[in-house]
Amino acid sequence: MEAIIEKVRDLVRDKFHDNISYFAKDLGLGREYVSAILNGRIAPDAPKFCNAIITYCEKANLNYKDYIKIT
Repeated sequence: MEAIIEKVRDLVRDKFHDNISYFAKDLGLGREYVSAILNGRIAPDAPKFCNAIITYCEKANLNYKDYIKIT
């Protein structure tokens, strides 16, 4: 499982006005951690991040498969 970073960035831009802090808070993760993933310092296959995206999508009625690639 791996986050599709381009799609996640679009989500942050569209739903959170490009504010990583708000996005991270909704995911229940730290801003620094989320920023590191979005900027390539941590691999996009981090289970904690991917699971948080799936949980967020379920709560927001979004299709997590738009943001997570299952391999």
